[in-house]
Amino acid sequence: MNGDWNSVKDMPNIERKITKKGETTLHIAAAANQEEFVKNLVNRLSCENLTAENIVGNTALTYAAATGNVNIAKAMLKKNSNLPNLGSRVKPLFMAASLGHSQMVQFLYSQTKEIVCGWDENEQAKLFISCVEGNLYGVALEMLKANPNFATATNTDGDSALHVLARNPSAFVSQTRPRLKLKQENSKQSQANKLFENCLQAYRGDVENSSVIPHVLFDAAEAGNNECLIMLIRFDFDLLWKTRNSKSIFHVAVEKRHESIFNLLYEVGSIGDLIINTKTEDTGNILHLAAGLAPKEKLNAISGAALQMQREILWFKEVEKVVPPAFKEMKNGNGETPYVLFARTHEELRTKGEKWMMNTAEFSMVVATLISFIMFTAIKADKLKDSPNLFMVFSVSSAIALFCSSTSLAIFLSILTSRYSYNDFLVWLPIRLMIGVASLFIAIAAMMVTFSASFWSDNHNHQEFPLIFVVIGLFACVPILGLLLKYRLFVDIVRSTFFRFQKRRRLL
Repeated sequence: MNGDWNSVKDMPNIERKITKKGETTLHIAAAANQEEFVKNLVNRLSCENLTAENIVGNTALTYAAATGNVNIAKAMLKKNSNLPNLGSRVKPLFMAASLGHSQMVQFLYSQTKEIVCGWDENEQAKLFISCVEGNLYGVALEMLKANPNFATATNTDGDSALHVLARNPSAFVSQTRPRLKLKQENSKQSQANKLFENCLQAYRGDVENSSVIPHVLFDAAEAGNNECLIMLIRFDFDLLWKTRNSKSIFHVAVEKRHESIFNLLYEVGSIGDLIINTKTEDTGNILHLAAGLAPKEKLNAISGAALQMQREILWFKEVEKVVPPAFKEMKNGNGETPYVLFARTHEELRTKGEKWMMNTAEFSMVVATLISFIMFTAIKADKLKDSPNLFMVFSVSSAIALFCSSTSLAIFLSILTSRYSYNDFLVWLPIRLMIGVASLFIAIAAMMVTFSASFWSDNHNHQEFPLIFVVIGLFACVPILGLLLKYRLFVDIVRSTFFRFQKRRRLL
């Protein structure tokens, strides 16, 4: 375990099993990732010793594959090149692929292509799906080229490569954001695109008779995988009409808050109007889905309950723009219109948003009050009149700090006295909070300038302890760190209020 070769190098029968699970010294050293120890041990062992399995059927190379250390695998294969094909439980390639060790998989596959091709086809298909699950698309493409039947192969869960790729949006290059495209042909993203397209071609001419493609379609819609959806629609435009539980991909996009997929609605013209006019299982419509609460992962991506509430209202109103007027008053199976359903499902979030907004306003008011008091006292000072430049800086910064802190105080007071209705969260509360926070930022910065001017006037002629004055002056800038701590909040407010949804682009 510690890689202490000197303590064991003279032991006899070093190839024997040393644990109750039937593991040899080589198993333990490989699992512990002790590279030098393994190399020394392999030199002592015979080819047959390296093939030893524990009681569950794993060889030492399987343990080495689990660590991802290619050098250990090279040392073992140099001694016995048949090791990758051995092991009655988990073969080394399976282990490396399932754990996502790309370098180990590439090495083992490059060294043992002929051996792998001699495996049972089910074993090969299992390895292929494992490579796709582990984001090892280069090896998967090589296997698919050698055996095109893998495109339709499934694992024990019934998932094909298309299913796995559809549920992994991060694997694909965003075609709607060219700056993020990778130019390298061997990048994982481009490999994922190529792999998905190659697997998709296996179903050409048999889409109607296959249930796989519709399942893949809705897996991609659930995961927000816009790139897969675009490739699927280009492959067969009729997929737009497919539904699952009476929901189209646009219904799923609205329910799961996938904006990029919802934007596809504007690309299909009047067809989109016909698709969204269908009712859901509970006799509701697409606006009822927008009225439900967003998934937690979507809400948690937005800072603060108030901004989360704002985002929910914005989303509801965005969907409202595309539905017929009759949908706005249509009742679902529970007798609720979309507006009534929205109010019921968002009442708790509205309460949290009100509490969050009030707490933010109260704490900010304390700071604004202190700054106002300090500046009101400081502005009376006239000790800098002998230095016109410093006096001007002192006076202007004091006035700015006083005015901005007073403005901030008034804004936060108006927030505290707001009604906190749903519409208030849409524009007025965020704008007030943005103005209040910005005013407070300026007031803090101006207060630091005021202090610096006064401090410099008092001490710049002193010859004693000049370093102390420099240190004190630097510490005076510490409160400005508060600006950095609030910067993210300010940016989120601005983005949520003024940059609401992505512009609609040509996607199909």
